[in-house]
Amino acid sequence: MARWRPPLPETINHVPGLSRSVKITFVGHATVIVETGSCKFITDPLLVKRPGRVGPSRKVDLVLDKGALEGLDFATVSHGHFDHLDKRSLCMLPSIPVLCHPRLQGIVRRSCKREPVPLSWWEGADVAKGVRVTAVPAKHFAARPPFQWSLDYQGYVIECGDVTVYHAGDCGMSEYFKEIADRFRVDVALLPIGAYDPPSFRKHHLAPEDALDVLEILGARLLVPMHWGTFDLSYEPFDEPPLRLMEHASKRGLEDKVRVLKPGERAVVEVPG
Repeated sequence: MARWRPPLPETINHVPGLSRSVKITFVGHATVIVETGSCKFITDPLLVKRPGRVGPSRKVDLVLDKGALEGLDFATVSHGHFDHLDKRSLCMLPSIPVLCHPRLQGIVRRSCKREPVPLSWWEGADVAKGVRVTAVPAKHFAARPPFQWSLDYQGYVIECGDVTVYHAGDCGMSEYFKEIADRFRVDVALLPIGAYDPPSFRKHHLAPEDALDVLEILGARLLVPMHWGTFDLSYEPFDEPPLRLMEHASKRGLEDKVRVLKPGERAVVEVPG
């Protein structure tokens, strides 16, 4: 088990003229805890040192207040890779619904009898009063050797009261982002920015500049990057993704729309009304 220690100091990202506040904790990799006035949820829970017991080891400590998992309303699982669907991590959660692709509901149910809510692309579910979650397409691949080989990857749009959050899961560039933009008004986009080298990896993983393209395609108010700074999964320098992201954001005049959080850091961000 990774070592738990207190989170980094909470920061506030004030943007003049903006109103609605969202508390975001970047736990690491694709695990993010989002709190609005209407709900609290966790994405792709990964709360152990080594996913699947045989995967790569964390390069940073798991930084999370033990009380951070209290009050969760639901969890989302984007696909079946061990670093996104970890059975031990699901067992650490309270008894909450776990939204997943229908082909993963058996694995979810075997994770300490978690209750799956199976959703296929473009299907939605009302998981709480005023909270609707819709599964959206993603371009990726999936495998859970030796037994699980299936097309089970997707992202989620979470309409939580008056705030809409898009968790892209793990994905490469595709036409799906335009389709999502046509259907939803995204406030906060949680987009992956790591595992893009060698170049062939970009087929299934967004590079930092790709994430900025997606930000603009979605018309999102804010980009919070994920899928970096936790595991060494590819050839780019370990700390390069956020530096490369901000370099390109500066060139494109998008700095104010990007909020980089380090693993374990939490922030209160304000999004447009």
